[in-house]
Amino acid sequence: MLTLQDLSYPPKGFSIGNPDDADFYRAFSDEGMPGFHHGFFVAEREGRRVCCIPYFVTDLQLNTLLPKGRLFSWLPKWSVPMACVGNPVADLGRVEGELTPEIVELVTRRLEEKGSLVAWKGFGERLPLDGYAKAKGLPVPVIRLDGDYYGSLKSDRRNLLKRKLKKAAGLRYEVVEGLPTELLDRIYALYLQTWEKAPLKFGRLEPDYFVRTSGGSTYLLFYLGDELIGFNQLLGKGESMMNVFVGMDYEHAHDHGLYFAMFIRSVEVAQARGCAEIELGSTSYEFKRILGARPLAVWNYFRHRSKPMNWLLSRCASLLEPSAEELK
Repeated sequence: MLTLQDLSYPPKGFSIGNPDDADFYRAFSDEGMPGFHHGFFVAEREGRRVCCIPYFVTDLQLNTLLPKGRLFSWLPKWSVPMACVGNPVADLGRVEGELTPEIVELVTRRLEEKGSLVAWKGFGERLPLDGYAKAKGLPVPVIRLDGDYYGSLKSDRRNLLKRKLKKAAGLRYEVVEGLPTELLDRIYALYLQTWEKAPLKFGRLEPDYFVRTSGGSTYLLFYLGDELIGFNQLLGKGESMMNVFVGMDYEHAHDHGLYFAMFIRSVEVAQARGCAEIELGSTSYEFKRILGARPLAVWNYFRHRSKPMNWLLSRCASLLEPSAEELK
């Protein structure tokens, strides 16, 4: 007999081999992101865990689903209660274990009790999700690291990266393990600057997130003189690393090529630690292509509990896919 538990925290061992492990997911519990409720479905058969599915619930502004354009601007900021499998900030969704049609049906019914719109965010193309509309999501830039990173690049790209780093020569940077607690206020202020600049906002972290994820994090800290003007939060485990969050002081960022230096240095850190790959986050695709990243395709799935609305979703799924402008 199949049973489904609804837990507030990730079960022990969830996503144990990935940078975004149980500690990462736990950081979002207890209102770590205002306006979002997080949970975990654990499917068991005869007392044995067969599948673990993280989810979150929020009121989604409908134009969040749309690429920037006329329709995005025209649509009022209407919202709909959404229950979504995945994590609001992780680019790739995680489901651990055996995802059968029976489990999907049971999870869908439970999610429909939590939100009128049900979604699965950041998954592969062939999830067994009958009755869902499928739309391409923002691809995830990933650099595969095999041997000498700089040696693997074409000479024109190597020279471009050297010029980018030369512009940042006036900056000092440090690599530190864990969150320097004395810098929490400054790191959070830099995060907020970057969050405010984002053209599309989907949830805002609280400072406690950075405290809770300290144990698995590496920080790149960038200083102009004695002033911290930028940071990268990296999560690494085994052969994988994720560039999770960045924060910048925009008063100094452009003049010192801060953004480019942050990502170049993060690739260097991943290589130095023997990682086979690093995820760079779903923005600034052209520069990340220059770094050597290749796009990993992901899909988002949607289903509305109203049959007429679900029919409309299935007919309009292409409108939910990224625009050419967003992929630059």
